[in-house]
Amino acid sequence: MMMMMKRPGVLAIGAVAALCTACAHGQVATWYWTVSDTGNGDGVIEPGESALLTLWVSFEPRQDQYGGGYMQTGPYSITGGGTWAEGAIDAFENFSQFKGYVMTIDDSNNFHNVDHYQYARWWGYGEFVSKNPVDLFFIRWTPGEYSPDIIVLENGGPNMYVYTDEWGSYLLYSGIGGSVTFHIVPAPASAAALGLCALAMGRRRG
Repeated sequence: MMMMMKRPGVLAIGAVAALCTACAHGQVATWYWTVSDTGNGDGVIEPGESALLTLWVSFEPRQDQYGGGYMQTGPYSITGGGTWAEGAIDAFENFSQFKGYVMTIDDSNNFHNVDHYQYARWWGYGEFVSKNPVDLFFIRWTPGEYSPDIIVLENGGPNMYVYTDEWGSYLLYSGIGGSVTFHIVPAPASAAALGLCALAMGRRRG
C-alpha cells in the first residue's frame, strides 16, 4: 500500500539555468527539481538507494515579502520514461492539495491532475505559506534494477497565480522549466567514475 510521508531534508545538487529571456520583463514562475538519495546524498542512485525528488517553483518578481505568495497552479502531470515506470513509488506528498482535483497515479508511475492551491492570508483558512521558492511536491522512487541509465522526469512549466497582497489580489505568472535528469549506476558512483576514467585512458593509449 502506498504511504504518504513528510519530506525529509534533501540535498540540492543542481540549479536551474536561465531559461526564458523573453519572459524577463513579465511575471515568471520557474519550475525545477532537486535530487538527493537515501544513501550518500549525491543524487546518483546506487545499489540499495532510492531517489528523493522535490519539485520547487520560484516566482519573479517576488511578492511573498508584501503579504503575498503563491495562490494556485495546475492541474498538470508528472511523467517519466520506461525505466521510471519499472521502478516503485515508495512515497509521495503534495504539500498543498486544496483545490479539489482528484490526483491519480497510472501504471507507469505517472501522476495526473496534480494541483496546488492556498487561500489568501487574510481569509484565515489554515497556515499561509509565504516563501520563495516554494516546495510543492515530493517523491521517493526506487529503481526496479540498478542498471546504468538516465532518468528524465517532466512536469512541464505550468502557469501560476501569485497573490500580491494579503487580501487576495493576484497576478498570472508565466511558467517555464519543469524537468530533471538523474543517473542510476550499478556500482558506487566513485568507483563508476574511476572505471570510466580508466577506460578513457586505455583508449587514448591504444
